[in-house]
Amino acid sequence: MDARIALPELMYLSPTTREKAVAIAQDLLRTNNISPREAVSKAILIAKNWAVKNVNRSVWKKLKSIEKEII
Repeated sequence: MDARIALPELMYLSPTTREKAVAIAQDLLRTNNISPREAVSKAILIAKNWAVKNVNRSVWKKLKSIEKEII
């Protein structure tokens, strides 16, 4: 994947989400006949959804542990 194409679109992501997006984009490029720009766009959406689910899960666990401490 051309780093010049991916860099501007991935700059605003966190490092973990960026790594996930790059890995997904590479998989999309290998398996599908799509352009690098389309692969990066799809990968960013997938990685952002993955990150939101992980954050929500960790926040939920933290809230549950605080709740148990209070009770």
